[in-house]
Amino acid sequence: MVNHPPRYHTRPGPLEGVVDMYPLTAWLALAGSVWALFALAEDHVSPQSRTQITAWLRCQTPAWPATFVTVCDSVFSTPAVSLPGFLRACVASHIAAFLALCLSGVFYPGTSGIMFVVLVLYAPLLLGGLALVNLLPGYVSLLVNRGLLQRLSHSHSAGYLGVGLVLTSAATLTLALVACGLGFVVVFVSNQAHLLRRPVTWVVGYVEFVLKGTSGSTAALREAVRLQPVVLPGIAFPSFGIWFYAPCFPLVWVWLYVLSGTLIRYATAWGLLHVPGRTGGLLDINTRPLHALGAVAISLVSLVYWTAVFWRR
Repeated sequence: MVNHPPRYHTRPGPLEGVVDMYPLTAWLALAGSVWALFALAEDHVSPQSRTQITAWLRCQTPAWPATFVTVCDSVFSTPAVSLPGFLRACVASHIAAFLALCLSGVFYPGTSGIMFVVLVLYAPLLLGGLALVNLLPGYVSLLVNRGLLQRLSHSHSAGYLGVGLVLTSAATLTLALVACGLGFVVVFVSNQAHLLRRPVTWVVGYVEFVLKGTSGSTAALREAVRLQPVVLPGIAFPSFGIWFYAPCFPLVWVWLYVLSGTLIRYATAWGLLHVPGRTGGLLDINTRPLHALGAVAISLVSLVYWTAVFWRR
């Protein structure tokens, strides 16, 4: 018989009303991050690449993988394997981890306000170790997504491109599982090295249960996917899903790029973006195609986010 570690509910602390992540704050962080990513690409992409993106949005050639690779390189540097590219990928991974923390606070109110306060006060080395472990999976995920899409850049077959999306999703999921597992290992090793202080040491029982067998690992994976914090006596340890979702930022960017571009392509084909006597504004695909993609991507993210928030409540 497997003994599950006890779960407790914590009462809101004095900082809870101040630092709790409210839905509107988290939405602003999500929308701002998406817009910043596309706007940064717009500022750094070459005129030739901008013309190619416009051609793709007008249902012309080239295929979307070729345009996405140029956009990715404009943000994370060329060549992809370089120190600037690694550092920028590290920043993106930590932004993704912060956004995951925001979402965890929204979906599980009453816990986010004391998460990092406890870690900074009682386990600063653990927090640093988790941050360092998060770097490599995010960078490898970026390289894998870019490499697979580079191979698809000359294909125009919808089925072939669909297979490419499945492969990138599978590779990213594998790296996300590795990153989440490394988070458990870091906590276990930190305890063995006597780097943890109470009440953070109580999370070790949960980690040992997870590492002991498949039942614990499966339960922990479900909680990580839901961004559920580990609630223990006196503390709410941040969800290990933060490290699960952090390496997924390249894949999320790919899907936002494809879905937003597909919607714009349909709107272009139906003549919805050609209104006589009016400028394109945010949807001006001729001069600012990436701004147009970013605006549509924010709409998609907002729709999914607010639907999830109202569904949870």
